[in-house]
Amino acid sequence: MSYILPTILAVILHLALASSFWMSQFGELQQSREMPRHIQAQMYDLKALTTASKIQEVKAKEAELAKKEKLAPADKKKPQEKPAKPDEPPEKKPEQIIPETSERELEKQKKAEQRKKQQQALTKLLADKKASALKQREVESKRKLAAKKKAEQDQTKKDNQRKQAAEKKKRAKIAANKKALADKKRKNAAIAKKKQQDKKRKAAEKVRIQALQNQIAEEEQFAAEQIAKEMASGVDVYIKRILDSNLNIPLTARSGIKAMVRIKLLASGRIVGVELMESSGNSAFDRAAEQAVWKSESFPKVAEVAKASPSYFNRELRTLIITFKPEGLRW
Repeated sequence: MSYILPTILAVILHLALASSFWMSQFGELQQSREMPRHIQAQMYDLKALTTASKIQEVKAKEAELAKKEKLAPADKKKPQEKPAKPDEPPEKKPEQIIPETSERELEKQKKAEQRKKQQQALTKLLADKKASALKQREVESKRKLAAKKKAEQDQTKKDNQRKQAAEKKKRAKIAANKKALADKKRKNAAIAKKKQQDKKRKAAEKVRIQALQNQIAEEEQFAAEQIAKEMASGVDVYIKRILDSNLNIPLTARSGIKAMVRIKLLASGRIVGVELMESSGNSAFDRAAEQAVWKSESFPKVAEVAKASPSYFNRELRTLIITFKPEGLRW
């Protein structure tokens, strides 16, 4: 902000000087166009000036011209005339040129002097402005340096305070974490102990319940087997009666032959497999025995026994071996 006003003043002053210089040059250009640059001169015939009044007039004009030549440039001075030799008649001069300095040259010199003074004043003003600006810049630089130093000190102080606060907060956090960790360990230990006690209690309870269940199961199984045995007491007779009713004895069969067949049953009493274990020697009778089993399809009473005691069914009735003999033959 401190350099804005001097900069604006310097720019305005330069613009004013440039405008003045341009106007002076434009005026001189106009005068040069209006008045061509040439030297005005008058011609005199010395022989024609015979009277004393004319001689004095010529001398006065020569004196005036000499005075003006002192003000004119050196290259425009009148060349010196040769002194006339004594006892010789004056040399005849056909004509004499007397230069006359124009008012425009004088005005130009005045303007040049004015411009020179203005330039000197401008140079001095610029030097003063520059010196003032340098001084102000130095003062501003010192002020900024002091402000920067103070800001750095303040920042260092703030950083130290922030660092101390952060360190204090960190120590407090570490202490809190240690306490929380200790509490958590103590709590976890209590929970683990309780879990262990519960686990032991549940294991003992499970063993007791399992033993009780095993005892009940054994008792139930024993009761079921007893029931199943009672129910199965006539199963073999029941199965044999159904198979014999479905047996078609072929004409080729003879008394005394027998065929042994293995039957596989499901818990539902359904027949799922028939295997000839011992042939009767008569293939027709063997096939008739197998067909009698398949024709029977299932035994509902077996399903009742299996439902009452699955273990008894698996042990006694899942696989049956039946012997087929042709009964009541006369041949």
